[in-house]
Amino acid sequence: METEHKNNKRVYLDHAATTPPDPRVVEAMLPYLNTHWANPSSIYVEAQTTRRAIDQARQSIANLIGANTSEVVFTAGGSESDSLALRGVLAASKRRGNHLITSAAEHHAVLDTAEQLEIDGDADVTIITINSQGQVDPNEVAASVREDTVLISVMHANNEVGAINNIDAIAHAAREKNPHVLIHTDAVQSVAHLGVNVDELGIDLMTFTSHKVYGPRGAGALYVRSGTPLAPQALGGGQEERRRAGTEDTAAIVGFAVALNIASHERETNLAHERTLQRRLIEELPKRISLSGITGPTSLDDRLPGNVSAVIGFVEGESILLALDLAGFAASSGSACTTGSVEPSHVLTAMGVPEDLARGSLRFSFGHSNTDEDVNRLLNELPSIVERLRELSPIATTEAPAHWQPWLQS
Repeated sequence: METEHKNNKRVYLDHAATTPPDPRVVEAMLPYLNTHWANPSSIYVEAQTTRRAIDQARQSIANLIGANTSEVVFTAGGSESDSLALRGVLAASKRRGNHLITSAAEHHAVLDTAEQLEIDGDADVTIITINSQGQVDPNEVAASVREDTVLISVMHANNEVGAINNIDAIAHAAREKNPHVLIHTDAVQSVAHLGVNVDELGIDLMTFTSHKVYGPRGAGALYVRSGTPLAPQALGGGQEERRRAGTEDTAAIVGFAVALNIASHERETNLAHERTLQRRLIEELPKRISLSGITGPTSLDDRLPGNVSAVIGFVEGESILLALDLAGFAASSGSACTTGSVEPSHVLTAMGVPEDLARGSLRFSFGHSNTDEDVNRLLNELPSIVERLRELSPIATTEAPAHWQPWLQS
């Protein structure tokens, strides 16, 4: 996505947050906004047209992930799918137990839901640590499995540092300890970049969503393997085989299916392009900026294509983002500004990054429209931005504190 702003071409480097809708997706959606808008739960002819469109979209999506059509539950997005997976399984499995295992690096849709379940007395939660590259050790997961463990939820690929987890190994190790344990993975990022097959991953539930694959916001899905206990959390209708009430958004669901199909057919070309840009930025950024480092997996094979996460000493990520925005770049930071204070990323601190360094975190995520020139511009602009901000800092020095050293490449 590139637009004109203050005589500079805008450069969008936040595709891990959301992607611009592909024009082909928008075109496929339009008939279901303008003409075929009837409620798909009704019985008249107009409604059956929208019902067929949803059925066809479900079949298409199921084929792409190696599932049966009845195993795809449409939701409003990734956060709802995560919540439905955790709440739905635990509510339906009370006789077996209430032990939930998840990792410290999960999306807040999982972590906050797990925390609330524990507060409400509906779950006993174990949080697994991650290593310094952001990955979960399957053996540590297995060591935490108990007789009353109902569900394990570990993301396939981390949205912030790009770390890819071996979900199949996690599932195998856990089931050797307890063959009845269910496995959920948040695959929002990996479906977009890697493609997934639910049998190869060895999972029972999987979260994925549309707006990470150049589809519309407001459409997501939860894969639920046949026979998996799941209590509905949205009540009031019989939609989605009584697993999720609410009139389906036909246009968004159609767009979701088209976007996934396009991603599947064009994946190799797009990934090669994104890998090239990613590799260059990972190599060059620490050379251009002193007291900086790349966070996440050192091997690109273990990192999401297009993901570059970094820390920069003696500056706050939010300040860099504001300056980048004025310079024509859209990017993101792992830090969150709340009540006037900047909190470091929970993923980075779980990896062991010192809090004072983690506050200077940045994430750049490339898409298929980005170019070599975008990387050139960023590498030219970012060092001067960091230099200006450090000049304003009363604590900035040319020497890094000793506890930063393991995380710096310059």
